Amino acid sequence: MPAANPTPASTESPCLPRAKARFTAGAPDLLQALVEAERFFDGSKDHGCALHRKILDAIDTVKGGAA
Repeated sequence: MPAANPTPASTESPCLPRAKARFTAGAPDLLQALVEAERFFDGSKDHGCALHRKILDAIDTVKGGAA
């Protein structure tokens, strides 16, 4: 039976930097979608609920990641 132990080089992801670049490239679209979702809560009785706060946190994260 062959050994199933992967070498350290085979466990590293060569796509990681590329995936990060893809996320950064999509950040404006993601930010726009989050802002539109946040607008749903303007004037709503759910303004400030857990989901609204998570959307606001995500907006801050995307703005920081896109800069």
